[in-house]
Amino acid sequence: MIEFFINRPKFAIVVSIIMTLAGVLTFMNMPVSLYPSVAPPQVQITAFYPGADHNTIRDTVASVLEQEVNGVERMLYIDSKSSNDGSYLSRISFEIGTDPDLAQTLVQNRVNKAMSKLPVEVKQLGVTVAKVSPSMLLTINLFSPDGSYDGLFLSNYMSLNLRDSLARVNGIGELKIIGEKNYSVRVWIDNEVMAGMGINELDVTAAIASQNTTISAGKIGENPAPQGQVFQYTIKTRGRLKSIADFENIVVRAEPDGSLVRIKDFARVELGAEKYNSMSKLGDLESPLMIAYLAPGANSLQVAKDLHAEMEIISQGFPDDIEYEIAYDSTLFIKTSMAEVYDTLFEALALVVIITFLFLQNIRATLIPAIAIPVSLVATFVVMQMFGMDINTITMFGLILAIGVVVDAAIVVIENVERIMHEEHLPPKEATSKAMKEVTAPLIASALVLMAVFVPVSLAPGMVGILYKQFGVTIVASTIISTVVALSLTPALCAIMLKPSALPTKGPLGWFNAFINKMMGGYGATVGMLSRHILITLILFGALMAYIAYLGTNLPGGFIPEEDKGNFIVDISLPEASTLDRTITEVDSLTNQMKQIPGVKSIVTANGFSMIKGALATNAAMLIVTLDDWEERQTDELSQASIMAQTTQIMQGNREIKSLVMSTPAIPGLGATSGVTMILEDRLGRSTESLGPVYMQLAGELMQRPEIAVAFSTYTANVPQLELNIDYEQAMLLGLEPAAINTAIGSLFGKRYVNDYTRFGKNYQVNIMSDAKYRNDESDLESLYVRSKTGEMVKFSSFAKFETAIGSDVSARFNLYNSTQIIVVPAPGFSSGEAIAAINEVAEGLPDGYAHEWTGQTYQEVKTSGGMMQLFLLAVLVTYLFLVAQYESWLTPFAIMLCVPIGLLGSMLFVTLMSGTLNLYVQIGLVLMIGMACRNAILIVEFAKVLREEKGLSVIGAAVEAAKLRMRAVLMTAMAFILGVTPLILASGAGAASRNTMGHAVWGGMVSATFLGCIFVPVFFVMFQFIREKLGSKTETADVADKARVAEQQRQSG
Repeated sequence: MIEFFINRPKFAIVVSIIMTLAGVLTFMNMPVSLYPSVAPPQVQITAFYPGADHNTIRDTVASVLEQEVNGVERMLYIDSKSSNDGSYLSRISFEIGTDPDLAQTLVQNRVNKAMSKLPVEVKQLGVTVAKVSPSMLLTINLFSPDGSYDGLFLSNYMSLNLRDSLARVNGIGELKIIGEKNYSVRVWIDNEVMAGMGINELDVTAAIASQNTTISAGKIGENPAPQGQVFQYTIKTRGRLKSIADFENIVVRAEPDGSLVRIKDFARVELGAEKYNSMSKLGDLESPLMIAYLAPGANSLQVAKDLHAEMEIISQGFPDDIEYEIAYDSTLFIKTSMAEVYDTLFEALALVVIITFLFLQNIRATLIPAIAIPVSLVATFVVMQMFGMDINTITMFGLILAIGVVVDAAIVVIENVERIMHEEHLPPKEATSKAMKEVTAPLIASALVLMAVFVPVSLAPGMVGILYKQFGVTIVASTIISTVVALSLTPALCAIMLKPSALPTKGPLGWFNAFINKMMGGYGATVGMLSRHILITLILFGALMAYIAYLGTNLPGGFIPEEDKGNFIVDISLPEASTLDRTITEVDSLTNQMKQIPGVKSIVTANGFSMIKGALATNAAMLIVTLDDWEERQTDELSQASIMAQTTQIMQGNREIKSLVMSTPAIPGLGATSGVTMILEDRLGRSTESLGPVYMQLAGELMQRPEIAVAFSTYTANVPQLELNIDYEQAMLLGLEPAAINTAIGSLFGKRYVNDYTRFGKNYQVNIMSDAKYRNDESDLESLYVRSKTGEMVKFSSFAKFETAIGSDVSARFNLYNSTQIIVVPAPGFSSGEAIAAINEVAEGLPDGYAHEWTGQTYQEVKTSGGMMQLFLLAVLVTYLFLVAQYESWLTPFAIMLCVPIGLLGSMLFVTLMSGTLNLYVQIGLVLMIGMACRNAILIVEFAKVLREEKGLSVIGAAVEAAKLRMRAVLMTAMAFILGVTPLILASGAGAASRNTMGHAVWGGMVSATFLGCIFVPVFFVMFQFIREKLGSKTETADVADKARVAEQQRQSG
């Protein structure tokens, strides 16, 4: 078949052109993302219980729903938050690969079964089940530069004019407005005036419910009708009230004298906000903040592009003095990072071509791999699409590293053709034919070795398996295609393009050749010496193995390196029970200081919201800090890490607050923040407050560990509260019904939802609540009344009183246990793996009944950390078995496989020197080194085997001759690979940490496998060939000896 391409070069060229065109067309239509979809699918349950505190929600909503949902098929874990603002939010995480739609359906079915057990108020407002992603795509701020519009108007303008349009953008999972102030008809009751009229809140509720309603009045003349009925009329009624004046004029009671008591007689009615517990700002301007979350499986770049386009269209209809800004866009990092990766790819390609020319020293010869490389790389996109893959960081890293692999095949062919042309003086076509007979088997073997390495690890389950598969398919596909090209296009081009020529002996290239020849002479002598002193070789190899074990034991574990993403988040908590106004004042002071930090571009503030709690809290705030572009931040002082450190100093300067400065997670969808995320659980069902002492002890011990810089949690059991103690016996003596008392409490101290008001085509809540002057402090209990059975208005203070208390403001549960989340930030110089190990050690001392678990990114890190060694050993085993089948020998493959630990030595040593960790990129690099080290060794062993078994050279002679014969080709391919990886090591800007990490592992390993491995491989061949012949059959040994004698006689006679 190879002869066919040599004789018909145009056919080979056409095949390659078609492959390239197919690859280009595929590339143009492939989606782009930062990482493949590896985040566990999540389903969110939300409910609302107006006026309820977190304990009530936990006991009546959380426990009911979670007891039913727990254990749903393919569930990983379930966590929830019940808050004092009446909200309940639960997220169920599923195994990677679960269909999000199926997960949502499974959860919905379980929730439906629990609905009958929920409080009426919760069922009235509804329970929502939706598939979600915690991946924050971008933020949109709406503001009025000149202050023409207030926050209430802006919030509702955003809700009415932005949210509905943006929700229709394909790929949007959720649009959450922080600082949302939905319109609501607020009925503010003057309690003393109302009590003087003998009216209570139930009267008001009933009046509103009965007069602000829709009626299905029917029709006149509808069938069946009397004979001769010729018309049919629909009866219309007023329906819901249309204006605030209508609500003010609702009749509550008709007096005996014919006068009417209306709501406006004892209450103030306005179109206000449904909630007043949060407020967002952009800079110094009040600005509602909309956070767009990505739908599971959606492509972030495309969705963000569509959102930007939709906002441009919507903004054209904005009134004067309303503008918008997208201050945070997560895809900016993705686009910049991928652009950097593309640059790295082209830099690697250029360096590989240069090093190829340096060794071949022939323009014609250099053009052949320069043509073969793009064909192999571009055609790989077709295979990637066949496997359902996209263009992401992992696949692009695979292509960058594949440059050195694909050029390897072309160089082996070209170098061997030129050698034969030079040594045997054959014309190009005949030299190509003869060269292909020698290198076809090693080329195929080398390609199959990489397949043998990556196929087993690509079958690993979960997130690691997906990432290995993405990288492995890219490498294997490019390698197979490059082998096909090396067996078709490359020999065809060699036959028509190469011309006999001698290597220069003068000038820079002549000096380079002299150096290589001298090095090859020294290399051959070293191999010969070590081959005759195998014991010394084994001692040296043993020392290297011991050092590898030392490095492997002391190299810290990790997951994904921290990147400069150009943004970070600050979570702030003020003293418990702080009002929203106080929070705004303190946070404004902090942001004003942060604006002075060089490199800070903008700060979005969400007052009243805690990202860590995942809930609204008046004493909390979240800051989204966006930095200048990476091109403007080239120095260490302007790096994200430096700016985060300066921000931390500012936060620590304010003793009134607790804060955590954190970056977004390395892989979108794996939690809301970076860092190590653990869950402290109470497994004996004690109160939420009982976690307090245990948490404080655990956090204190964690902070004593050198591996840990910060152990942060928003948990507190010291929130000042008022406990209303009701003497029900006294109340009943006063003629009060307990049900009436309980109903009155919800209306007087909290808002009571009555029904809805329709405006702008949407429904808004109608809520009644005591006016602010009756809710200032506990003494206002004197102004609150409840009506007795006899109609008398009885003061609350006559049967109830407030007592001060402390407690928590949020009830968190994890897998049905009361819990609190703790975010741990590793200390500088320590990895996440070391922090996890330290936490495990400290957690061993937890009191009985308490335990810890992991969530988010840390859950995946812990889950995958134990399987790396098994996957690695499996890859080594499969590679060895393949080589056994290839060489029909159990011993010869050891000469190749023993080069693997030498490559790993270089990888781990260089990673250690660069203060790296054994993270996911390093692990992928180590797996790649199995194949690359074997490829180098195969070229030497294959030729040594032929020289020994077919040419009859002595074992040592065959090893030395093969080493010298293939050294230039090995050195050429290795240097091409090493220089191709060098741009990864030198990378800077967005995504540089990942590129650096991958580069360190592969660059160091390849240097070691080349310059140390190539010394040991021939010696290993000698050792195992001696053993093989010693243990082999007499016939086989005699044949080899006969060939050796014939070869020796020919040399003597020659």
